[in-house]
Amino acid sequence: MKKTLLSLLIGSSCFAQSFETVPLLQNGDNSKRVVIAVLGDGFTSAQQAAFTTSAQNTVNYLFTKSPYTEYKNYFNAYAVKVISTESGVKHPGTATDVTEPVIPVTNPNNYLGSTFDVGVHRCIYSNTTNKVGQVLAANIPDYDITYVLGNSTEYGGCGGTYAFASLNGSSNEIVVHELGHSFGKLADEYWFSGSLESPNKTQNSNPATIKWKNWVGLNGVGVYAHAESPTWFRPHQSCEMRYLNQQFCSVCKEAIIEKIHSLVSPVDSYTPANNTTVDATSNVTFTVNEILPIPNTLVNSWSLNGTALGETGSSIMITPGQLSNGSNTLTLSVVDNNPLLKVDNHSTLHVTNVSWTLSKTTLKISEIKAEERRFSIYPNPTDGEFFIKGKQVFSKELKVEVYDASGKLIPSRFELNDSAIKVDIKNYPAGTYLLNVKENKNLIISQKIIKE
Repeated sequence: MKKTLLSLLIGSSCFAQSFETVPLLQNGDNSKRVVIAVLGDGFTSAQQAAFTTSAQNTVNYLFTKSPYTEYKNYFNAYAVKVISTESGVKHPGTATDVTEPVIPVTNPNNYLGSTFDVGVHRCIYSNTTNKVGQVLAANIPDYDITYVLGNSTEYGGCGGTYAFASLNGSSNEIVVHELGHSFGKLADEYWFSGSLESPNKTQNSNPATIKWKNWVGLNGVGVYAHAESPTWFRPHQSCEMRYLNQQFCSVCKEAIIEKIHSLVSPVDSYTPANNTTVDATSNVTFTVNEILPIPNTLVNSWSLNGTALGETGSSIMITPGQLSNGSNTLTLSVVDNNPLLKVDNHSTLHVTNVSWTLSKTTLKISEIKAEERRFSIYPNPTDGEFFIKGKQVFSKELKVEVYDASGKLIPSRFELNDSAIKVDIKNYPAGTYLLNVKENKNLIISQKIIKE
């Protein structure tokens, strides 16, 4: 699914301490979920119960915010009870945006080095974030999202490689906002931060070509200049990335969903499993257990040897009469058709395929080989050139076929470059086409492509 944090990348994790880890949200195996790790800093051993309660509260609150609400089933969450020698968040009193000291100058011996006054008073971060990485590597190495709760009731938080927040009354909202930065890679909308292009910030002001053009005019989305730098634009006037106690705008929701899609598959498991042997003279049922959004927006399509079948459920029964002698390929394709997605010009279609190859022999036995593959096909609709990107490298033995609406195979050009295939159908009229991709003679993709 995802990364595993390597100690070579973050320092000498072998010296990092293991701490007690408490599950806060459990929906399945970590390898099939987006994993949230909540770390505490400035909590002594006697204060760990208070930290766990605060961690649980922030996780619960996160899933009241769309699109986390819709994709709650895709997440697991854990609290790591990091024990500090002394209580609190450091405050050097060095901020220049306020008259210091706003709160008493302190230098507690906290484990992760969290401190106020990182640039501005309210920004909490750590100058030793390698310690955060070491704790993650030693305790939750398969994390995808992490944030640190600092033991202070003073208002504060910041986003970066990791998100930090205090225990102020606004901490739940601070966590949501800061994760917009560190997880969704979103920019601030209440001021111009000086960072470069992001999903919700751009220098293009043309509504017809701006990266969020599909949302312009819907749900309050427009093209709004940053007052501090009017050549840069944001999509909304009251998004969570601009004001606390708001909702994410449509553009930011979409970016967060795209991030979720990039990390995990909607397929939890499937049967029959790989290397299963079945009786080819009997009906065989194939089932996929899916991780459902709330409400369910997954769309299933089944095909046998490239021919579409009518079933759209998560299970199908194949009869012996449907199989040809030799190799047969049954494929389930799963696409998330959430109306919160209107993406264009990048990974517009995330496809998860589960394929079973059934080798029917004269002995009436089918040996099944099963495999899950994930692909992005973009842009779709296309002006004639589109790309297919796989989560794993394609084999050199590749065949790309494009059929028109009548079922006629049309000549098309394709190029294979690393893990991406470029396909060119520019010379053909607008319409709907069927894309079939075969690898090592096995069908791995069967999807509709729209040419504008």
